[in-house]
Amino acid sequence: MVAHMSASAHPDAMPTWTSAPVSTISGYAAVPGDPAVAVRALVLAALTVGESRVAGAPLAGLGPLVQALRTLGARVEDGGEGAWHVRGVGVGGLRQAAGLLDLEGDGLAFALLSGVLATQAGETFLTTRHPGAAAFLKATLPPLARMGAAFTPAGDGLGGVRPPLLLRGTARAVPVDHRPLAPVACDAKSALLLAALNIAGRTTVVEETPTADHTERLLRQFGAALVTRRQPDGAWAVSVDGQRELRPAVVALPGDAALAGAALAAAMLRPGSDVTLTGVGVGEHRGALFPVLRAMGADLTMRPTATTGAGEPMADLRLSASGRAMPGGEVEAGALTQGELALAAVVAARTLGTTTLRGLAPGAVRAAAALVPVLAACGVSATAGADVLVITGDGQPPTGGATVTVGAEMAPAFLALGAAAARPIAVRADTGPDAARLLNMLGAAITPG
Repeated sequence: MVAHMSASAHPDAMPTWTSAPVSTISGYAAVPGDPAVAVRALVLAALTVGESRVAGAPLAGLGPLVQALRTLGARVEDGGEGAWHVRGVGVGGLRQAAGLLDLEGDGLAFALLSGVLATQAGETFLTTRHPGAAAFLKATLPPLARMGAAFTPAGDGLGGVRPPLLLRGTARAVPVDHRPLAPVACDAKSALLLAALNIAGRTTVVEETPTADHTERLLRQFGAALVTRRQPDGAWAVSVDGQRELRPAVVALPGDAALAGAALAAAMLRPGSDVTLTGVGVGEHRGALFPVLRAMGADLTMRPTATTGAGEPMADLRLSASGRAMPGGEVEAGALTQGELALAAVVAARTLGTTTLRGLAPGAVRAAAALVPVLAACGVSATAGADVLVITGDGQPPTGGATVTVGAEMAPAFLALGAAAARPIAVRADTGPDAARLLNMLGAAITPG
């Protein structure tokens, strides 16, 4: 059976990974670095004066950003085993690119470079195929224009905008106070904070509900003048005093909590499994899946370790899966991302009874509806409602035997499900090999093609 979800690239152009059933998922592994922190660290390192080192990066997915930074004048060298050495050009020192900067599927890199290049002189033509790029441009172009930048984006035929983007940066940018009328993703906030680095004066971004603070933590690590404070009405304000040089830094990246979640889910799906994962990022906006897994019956322990050079809290995680069938029940899942929702859904496939993941955020509601036919193709009974995803299991492995096309965020969940299904599951997704490598280290049988 074949099932598809929307993805950022044509299915025929995506790599395929086949996950075959195994008896247990067990062992000890260090989790590859969080790509959301890695991308931010590389961009900020390119804006320092001197050489920075970024350690523990994921082994795939950074190529388009690295090439873009080299084109813009930074010296970026691959040190092997996830290490990068970056000699920066200083705030405002990136050179004008002669051609198109194609960030491919890296929407975060597109966002950050849009912000950085908006407040230095020159024209840049850049693009990405990430599906969230249109929403980013809608949220971010107006405040960047108030700073003084100009843009010529493509139209989407519906009155909106999308990449590619011709960006005309300004050397005379002015600071702004920006409070979005509606909640926006942290990519938009991050782009504005990086734009503020080359503006004389204080730029402030106010959020009704704080989003992930990876950028703020790294800005402090690189020596930026950053102030955060709670507003009288409860909103959260982040301010940057610009035109100050950044200092080089050594950044040890936290392990990717999403990849850790895939390993934990795979272990929960196979009774008798026992996994220990080291150095996992467990910040407020990265660990929403862990309490959900506990609520679903996981024997999960978390031992805090030292904070990384990126300023992120970390922990070593251990999960032991008993031979007892997990019961169903209602689980609050309002903080889950789309990828975390997929992981919780595949874990629920092995429960005995009905599991209701409730209180889903709007983005997760859309993901739930799209997940239902993909889960069904793998032999999992699921329905989606107004803010719920309901999965019914019989305590037995799902049938598997499907080829599914999913977004990169969803791919680890179906690789984990394949390890516990009766037949292999082929996962077609615009994603790198990090999830497959981690799961294989713990006993999975995932092969390309």
